[in-house]
Amino acid sequence: MSAWPPWLVLTIELGLGASILLAAVTVVLERRKPTATLAWILALFLLPVVGLLAYLLIGRRKVRRSRRTSRRRGLRPTQATAEVANLEHTPEDLSPQLRGLVHLAMRRAEAPVRRADDVSILPEPRDAFFELERSVASARHRIHMQFYIWRDDETGRRMIELLTERARAGVQVRVLYDEVGSLSTPLRHFQPLLDAGGQVGRYGSIRIGLRRPRGRLDFRNHRKLVTIDGNRGYVGGLNMANEYRGTTRAGRVWNDILVRLTGDAVLGIEAVFLDDWQVATGELVELDAGLPVDSGALAGAPMASCPSTPTHSEGPLVQIVASGPDQDAADPVDAASVLVASFLAAVSSAVERVWIVTPYLIPDEPLTWAMMTAAMRGVDVRLLVPNLGDNDVRLVGLAARSYYDELLAAGCRIYEYRLGMLHAKYMVIDSAVAVIGSANLDVRSLYLDYEITALFYDRQVTCELAEVFRSDLAGAEEVTVAERAALPWRWRFAEGAARILSPLL
Repeated sequence: MSAWPPWLVLTIELGLGASILLAAVTVVLERRKPTATLAWILALFLLPVVGLLAYLLIGRRKVRRSRRTSRRRGLRPTQATAEVANLEHTPEDLSPQLRGLVHLAMRRAEAPVRRADDVSILPEPRDAFFELERSVASARHRIHMQFYIWRDDETGRRMIELLTERARAGVQVRVLYDEVGSLSTPLRHFQPLLDAGGQVGRYGSIRIGLRRPRGRLDFRNHRKLVTIDGNRGYVGGLNMANEYRGTTRAGRVWNDILVRLTGDAVLGIEAVFLDDWQVATGELVELDAGLPVDSGALAGAPMASCPSTPTHSEGPLVQIVASGPDQDAADPVDAASVLVASFLAAVSSAVERVWIVTPYLIPDEPLTWAMMTAAMRGVDVRLLVPNLGDNDVRLVGLAARSYYDELLAAGCRIYEYRLGMLHAKYMVIDSAVAVIGSANLDVRSLYLDYEITALFYDRQVTCELAEVFRSDLAGAEEVTVAERAALPWRWRFAEGAARILSPLL
């Protein structure tokens, strides 16, 4: 085989060098943490080909969520409905602590504070699935359903049967799932629904073809949500699979939670779905059936010219936060992640308790310090996580344990759940704020994945969620300082090694 001509070699070297230099300049302009910036620059120059490929695949800081046509970029449902049924002024009867948190929430144009008519916490997965099935069966106009994981098992097939029946009855049915999370689910699983007139979308295609994949392969849509007829909404950690209702052959039970909302706040959930639906399918669906929505707002008019629609609901204050890597870095709140900003503000303002339940505990430095300083101030900080043996991602469990010592030293209390896999994601702050959603307390959920979180600024909802925490805590064992001190070095080494990979987990 003859050697490549010199001019071709020179062209390749110059092209690679220019690409590496451009990538390095981009990394610097992204203003990451100094350690991350230095790591990427070293990777680009010391391992040119590998470093450049890694940066192109998983290194870019922000992404733009592509639409099928550029005209649709200004028609995002979350933007178009931002002024509908929103809270314009901070209620006067709020405590100073809650007033500050609500004021922070109201600064988010795309995540307005609305009211719900009713909020029902569903802490038992079996009951939650029965509730979903009853709600689907009673739908009269439209059903929007989105899950990260949708399996071709008894649970998934049962829901397809119900959705298919509703589609045949003339109900508009749209189902959206993440292609990576549901990679093992064959397309034929959804065929009965499609034949009945329903629609199915796949988010984040990973198929290799002539067209370049949109966005980064590791940016996944981790949201779990359901809306029925525009007046009932559900968010939480449940996926559409047997293990989430405790029906696996091995009998393995997963502890998870779902919350049901009615009233104005459902609009925020449905707008998030339609935004994702538009990205995945290119179809723009207008919210004009049975909702107090101004038609001008849904036509994509600038937000400043959209008249505010009076609220109809008078119940708990709710903020639906849709977080993800496509947020605008030019916005100081978005740059820090609005979800992280909300968590930091809530934890930092706590005076009595911070109770956190998460299956994957890999907090970033600001959140770690917020929890530690809260504990040092005398706040009752408790974290409930799965035990290592039941964690479905053992590497993440090891990385989570690497944070135990510093948290315990600051006065935080850590409990490991012993009754199966703990997959619930919720937070209780004093008697003021309750948080339920799809986001884990890890770097991936907070910065890399698309998540949906409901924040409730309401005493009754918060106290109800606190009772759920107490019930979950009864099935856990507390991690002690003495236990950690006696940990063998090989386990400490394993935890430290896993922690190195924590930004990618």
